[in-house]
Amino acid sequence: MEPEEWSSWDKQRLEDEYSPSKWSRRGPADWVLDHHVKLVTRVSTYVKHEVSCQLDIPYGVREGEKFDIFGAEELPKDAPVFVYIHGGYWQALDRSISAYSVAPQHKAGHVVAIIGYELAPKVNLKEITLEIQLAVSAILKWAAERGSRSVVIAGHSAGSHLAAMLLHDSEWQNKEPHLNLLHGMIHISGVFDVVPLIETTMNLPLNLDSETAKSLSPLRCFSQSMDKVRNVKQLLVVGENDPPEFKRQTLTYAQAQMRAGFTDVHCKVMDTLDHFDIVEKLQEEEFVLTRLIIQLLSCAQL
Repeated sequence: MEPEEWSSWDKQRLEDEYSPSKWSRRGPADWVLDHHVKLVTRVSTYVKHEVSCQLDIPYGVREGEKFDIFGAEELPKDAPVFVYIHGGYWQALDRSISAYSVAPQHKAGHVVAIIGYELAPKVNLKEITLEIQLAVSAILKWAAERGSRSVVIAGHSAGSHLAAMLLHDSEWQNKEPHLNLLHGMIHISGVFDVVPLIETTMNLPLNLDSETAKSLSPLRCFSQSMDKVRNVKQLLVVGENDPPEFKRQTLTYAQAQMRAGFTDVHCKVMDTLDHFDIVEKLQEEEFVLTRLIIQLLSCAQL
């Protein structure tokens, strides 16, 4: 890895660099966060009335270990499955308000699964990564039994970190019988190195120390065998108005994937967008990222 410039920053600089709402040009940080929660709640509530759904499907024993499925009842059995993992720094937000991508994907003929997970400090970050493995395995099994052609996983922010961690766990990959269904992965404004978070307030519920943070950072875990996932298509996107650190991490992770031999890696900076409207706009059929997801699910070339 390149020299870590952030290691010389004071705590306030780190806090600012990892506070995405402060970098939006649409309004004050508090407004951006409030607007985001209200918008995704409204859209998710609407979708549940418009698209057939199976809610609160358990994949584990904890309260948060559930996922929701949209469109499975009316779409063909072989329809591709789009899996979405929400963000919130592993300590906020919820799958119940994360269905904003459903409508255009459903219209395109794709089933959508929204994964929930237990939040910190109720569980630690390692436990959350294991929850995601359980959830994805359950969805892959369901998709295989249904006859789905392919599965694509997307994550936003902390959700992108959780999706990426799947690429770095060879033990999970080796015991996952339906891994061949995983066609692509979309990382949206992701966090791929959690070590810089140690000295921020984001770490208060996580309580990460240096060694644990390193072991849970995709950027620091490329030494493991990745043969089983190198052909999984990778799309990394970040907003022009995301914090500089999010843009740096996205570019650095894309470069690391290419060096590690991933065969299809695309990295894009989305003009004018910030950390929040980059996913808020997934409700829009003509949004460029929506179209890219649809293409990937349809096995088209990006």
